[in-house]
Amino acid sequence: MTDTPTTYSHWTRRPLTYLPVHRQGRLIGYLWASEDHHAAGFERQLATAGDDLDCLLAWERRLDDAARRGLTPREAIQEWIGEPEDPVAGTIPPGIRFGRAPSLAELWDRLNPDGPPLGEGPLVQDDTYPDGTPVDRRHGWGPLVSVPLQTYPTETDSPVRYLPVRMESTVVGYLWAATTGEAGGYLPRARAGQAGEIAAGLWQLRFSDAYLAGLPATAVLTRCRDFPADRLSGVVGTDAAEREAPSLTEIRHLADDTNTGGHDE
Repeated sequence: MTDTPTTYSHWTRRPLTYLPVHRQGRLIGYLWASEDHHAAGFERQLATAGDDLDCLLAWERRLDDAARRGLTPREAIQEWIGEPEDPVAGTIPPGIRFGRAPSLAELWDRLNPDGPPLGEGPLVQDDTYPDGTPVDRRHGWGPLVSVPLQTYPTETDSPVRYLPVRMESTVVGYLWAATTGEAGGYLPRARAGQAGEIAAGLWQLRFSDAYLAGLPATAVLTRCRDFPADRLSGVVGTDAAEREAPSLTEIRHLADDTNTGGHDE
């Protein structure tokens, strides 16, 4: 018997239930829970809360607390029905009924019908690969086409180029690549907290895709400006300035806010 995880996954491809969250009488998003996996999260309505990273982080802190207390995903969102309105997180009106969606992508489209699309998210969701192959092969072998992520080395002695990843105006992490093209990856920014950690999923998948395609890591930096904004992984942007540091250690210090005093670079 395995222990219950102390955090919920923020992605799922499986059916889910959800509750509307309002603030000052306006819908700002949906709080959702997987029906059969250990996943839960909060999705913002971009028209009303697209620039509000604080409400997302407030709900993530609440969900983290619920997971540590051993609540199921449904219990974690149900306990907030009818609670007093928080000026940041909002409120779930009393007497509200659960909605249901066949997938997180469908829920996102209902909430934000004008886009942008949700995005694919991490390779592994609900303990399976996209084709249904279980990560734990004791639960089945599937079509045997999925493999764990293969990617670039994460250490280098060469100078590195780097770009910031942002959610709205907040830097949540840094993409980097050795000038030799032989190493690269993503480093979360310490001050961004869990948002920086969550953003890693899609960027790691993009690095892996480039690696498997035989491209140098520097190609990821060249291409990453063209990727659209993702609600959890953030965006680089077409106008982001690529910088160079003499070593990977300097980027790690930057991510740890050791040298910047918390300034967004």
